[in-house]
Amino acid sequence: MRGAYVQWPTNALSQQAKAQPLVFLDRDGVLNLGRQGYVNTPSELELLPGAAKGVAALKRAGYRICVVTNQSALSRGKWDHHRLTEIHIALIAALQSEDDDARIDLIITCPHRYEDDCRCRKPMPGMLLLGRTLLDELPSDVLTNQSHLHEIPKFTVDWWGEKPSPPHSLDAMVGDRRSDMGAGWSQGVRLFRVNQYRGLVDAVQRILDESDPGDRFQP
Repeated sequence: MRGAYVQWPTNALSQQAKAQPLVFLDRDGVLNLGRQGYVNTPSELELLPGAAKGVAALKRAGYRICVVTNQSALSRGKWDHHRLTEIHIALIAALQSEDDDARIDLIITCPHRYEDDCRCRKPMPGMLLLGRTLLDELPSDVLTNQSHLHEIPKFTVDWWGEKPSPPHSLDAMVGDRRSDMGAGWSQGVRLFRVNQYRGLVDAVQRILDESDPGDRFQP
């Protein structure tokens, strides 16, 4: 299995200008409650309080939203990309049922295990690079609400160097794990680490504060 799974929600076809900032969101522990042994079915998906309002606030402020999530259950054979699609359709519906503006532009999933040594599993930045590429240049063959594999762009990361500059000064990464922070650091974006039981609600006002540089992180 090569590449990462990409899913375009149906409302993602009216893309915002690529000059607008981009927020990358981890899924479990940021938008929904994580579970030991994965979120395996749509019925197991439980939004964290305030997650929908948080996404909506970011959208109203002009941010593009890209979810980037590690889901090794796919490589472990626990379920397939059809189940992944169902889970994400449930996520999209749950968000918008609470706030019409809680729209996700793109969802990217790494299906690999740590030992697979892929280019997309966080802290590798492959999903972030792919997300930016796809959102900046909307493909002509978009298949809405289907999960399909995309090749990861080539990249190099100097983990011992200085944090690079981001494409946009307000770009951000929100996650509950060190691996999320590593992926964001490698792309130079602002970093916001949240508690896995509170999620996005703890970071929204900080993201919207243009003077907030985000959390410090040392790879």
